Amino acid sequence: MNPTLIKTMCPTMPCSRALLSRFTASFLSIAMAATTISGLATTQVWAEESHQAEPSDAPITSLATLSSLRNITASAAIKTPAIENLPTKTGTPTLFVAAPELPIVDIRLTFDAGSARDSELREGLYGLASLTSQLLDEGTSSQSTDDIAANFERLGAEFSATSYRDMFTVSLRTLSDPAYFNPAVDQLLAILKDAQFPQASIDRILNNAAIGQQQRKESPGAMVGIRFYRELYGKHPYAEPTTGTEASLKKIKPEDIRRFKDTYLVAKNLNIAITGQLSRDQAQQLANRISQSLPAGQKARSLPTPQPLTSAKTIAVPFNSSQSHVMIGQLGITRDNPDIYALTVGNEMLGGDGFSALLMKELREKRGLTYGAYSGFTSMRTTGPFIISYSTRGDQAVESIKVAKQTLQNFLTQPLDQQLLSETKEGLLKSYPLSLSSNESILGYLGMIGFYQLPTSYLADYPKKIEAVTTQEIQAALRKYIQPSNMLTVVVGQPFDSNALNTPIAPATAASQPGESLALPQQAIGTEPAQPPVTPDISPTTQPAQPVHPANTVIQPISPSIVPDASTEAISPTGQP
Repeated sequence: MNPTLIKTMCPTMPCSRALLSRFTASFLSIAMAATTISGLATTQVWAEESHQAEPSDAPITSLATLSSLRNITASAAIKTPAIENLPTKTGTPTLFVAAPELPIVDIRLTFDAGSARDSELREGLYGLASLTSQLLDEGTSSQSTDDIAANFERLGAEFSATSYRDMFTVSLRTLSDPAYFNPAVDQLLAILKDAQFPQASIDRILNNAAIGQQQRKESPGAMVGIRFYRELYGKHPYAEPTTGTEASLKKIKPEDIRRFKDTYLVAKNLNIAITGQLSRDQAQQLANRISQSLPAGQKARSLPTPQPLTSAKTIAVPFNSSQSHVMIGQLGITRDNPDIYALTVGNEMLGGDGFSALLMKELREKRGLTYGAYSGFTSMRTTGPFIISYSTRGDQAVESIKVAKQTLQNFLTQPLDQQLLSETKEGLLKSYPLSLSSNESILGYLGMIGFYQLPTSYLADYPKKIEAVTTQEIQAALRKYIQPSNMLTVVVGQPFDSNALNTPIAPATAASQPGESLALPQQAIGTEPAQPPVTPDISPTTQPAQPVHPANTVIQPISPSIVPDASTEAISPTGQP
């Protein structure tokens, strides 16, 4: 930083020298930790400039927290925040992490009130949780939505409410100064206790939703997601889109929204997460203040367990698009599954983000069938799905499906590459500290840990358990939860000859075959009549469509896409998408 600029910012000489000295020391620490950049010359320049300024007596508190990813050679080197479990007078579970470095406090209230609860109060109200979250701050009996927004803005606070499949979250970020903190919390509680749902606000949000639903109907990538979940989950609460459909949203009335809030946004259905510049006692007082302000209510009942497919099934949905969008998968695991660490590493090897993942190598690098192919276990309160997903040129859909399934089969049956295992674990461990780099990310962990009732040692255990995973554990876990003979395949795009799925795979090159060609299992194939890009919204039905190929399957109509879901993510340390 230019000394002249520092003097402009702070005109008094002691102040400018102190600032310059602090900046110089901080820069040196970061530069030395990150990399060696022309070591001698760079050090001399900064040493001379540092020598010109009088050192400050005030300690630089951030130096103790600086580190470099290059120094992370083992899980023992990874520092994780200490999670405290705070008892409350109402029995509401509360987790707290002290973060005194910044004068802010983050609060997340997580209710068991996701879209899986949409139809518990009245049948067919898909999208009710989503609509409630969007309307929560639209006014109280004494404030309009503009009044609420102006109050949060005056206090420098941020409020949000979001619904997912499993959970409904309400978040507040505020300054820790009591002059701002207390009024912000008061406003949060006023919303939760006295939210009104004006018809004008409902109409506005429904109009916006209708536009979004229409756009999703024009996207094959959106269609494949909703169709996959409906085929996999059938009548289970996870089957329907979190945003609902045009037909279901029209059925929702203001009294449905009020009843949903009064039933599920209650103390006994709540987990609290707090991080920021508070002491333990202050955090405990805050948790009691929140939980005692809400109606006690009742905890939501347990969700039913979905039933897995007993045979392979392929659903082909013709769509006027040059690209075909593909999802292949089946039911997987719950969030508290003890095999989650082995499955995390194994999935990263099979279909993670990097180019070293096997699906990426086989489908993209060797054959040029797609720009990217990925896999993931989606872990939720009850059994979530395992999904392989990608898009490809329409005339390459059959070949890509065969290669993807063959790659999965080989991964389950053939010895795993030890070098790939080592590289995968190293990548997971070195990226892990980045997910703990902010109060917001730590808050996300706390919300997930509390909601899914994971141990408070989860953050510290994660790197140790990832590091300990072996190839034997990976394959044992994958074979336990993945049955290639019972896969669901959904394709939205150009029509194709489904019989070709059972023919051998053509090798990519002599040196890059996906493995010994295996006959794919016979499948039930269902197809639908060709549709234009925009289709009318139809509510779910149990009436079977007339299949082109013999099939014993129920074909459900297309509906809007499933939005990304914080409670239905591929496995990651945060449990977020």
